[in-house]
Amino acid sequence: MLINFKKSEKQPDRGDLFSNFPTGYKKIIIAFSMTVMLSGCSDWFEPTISEICETNSEMCLDLSLDARCRHERADIIRLRYNHAADTSDAFKYPLLLAFEEYLVCVEEAQHIEHVKRKGKEATRLKGVMTAQRELTRLARETKNSLDPYLSYYHWSRNGDKQAFHRFERYAASDNVNDPELLISLASAQIKTNSERTISTLYKALSLYKNTDNIDTAVYLSLVSLALDKENYRMAYVWLGVSEYFDENISSKRREAIGQKFNLPVDILNSVVGDIVSALENSRFDADALKLNRL
Repeated sequence: MLINFKKSEKQPDRGDLFSNFPTGYKKIIIAFSMTVMLSGCSDWFEPTISEICETNSEMCLDLSLDARCRHERADIIRLRYNHAADTSDAFKYPLLLAFEEYLVCVEEAQHIEHVKRKGKEATRLKGVMTAQRELTRLARETKNSLDPYLSYYHWSRNGDKQAFHRFERYAASDNVNDPELLISLASAQIKTNSERTISTLYKALSLYKNTDNIDTAVYLSLVSLALDKENYRMAYVWLGVSEYFDENISSKRREAIGQKFNLPVDILNSVVGDIVSALENSRFDADALKLNRL
């Protein structure tokens, strides 16, 4: 039996699985801001950034005021405004990310020479100093936070082993609903424990609600892990899944593995079909699919 592993309408531009997490800074920041917007009809008419600055100048005056970095600056101001009364740690993670992006932008802008606009240098220097100060303050305040995102932040940015252990314990619990947290955990596990990495990636796949959000690099990482273990059936299957979701992946490698190791390709093709169906219907369950038998 042959199945079509290609899905022509999907042409994602994918990156490596284990690039720096998270990849969606803007999505995280927007999501936090939109939470307040959608909490009630009155919130649909949020004030503009200019209006916020007019009535809450303390949220704006310590940031650079020129035209550069206005989007990064707006993210910070919106987060400050929407969470002005928030005493929890949750919003501090997107705020840290927003300040990181803002700092990169204002430092870059500061190095641009303005012959006729020397006054711009002062406001950008103020922005740099504010970003550095706020990053230091927020990092200090959240160093021992139990929030999984903040635990990841302190581990990934500062190599804080205690933060990593907190993050790892949370990721191993049944409370996780964000697959990206598990992808980031796998990026650490892959260095020392391939079996735990596979288990973590399977758990991550079970949490996705939309296959468009799954990076093909997840499937290809499972292929690499299988090849490291010389589990060619598993490698064949995940190559098939990769081909289905990314038409730029050639079938030649999968076919060569099947032929070289005399694999039961009809059975394995059926497994590929079952995995694809489960992923597309948000029902991926490695145990139910009996993937341990590969």
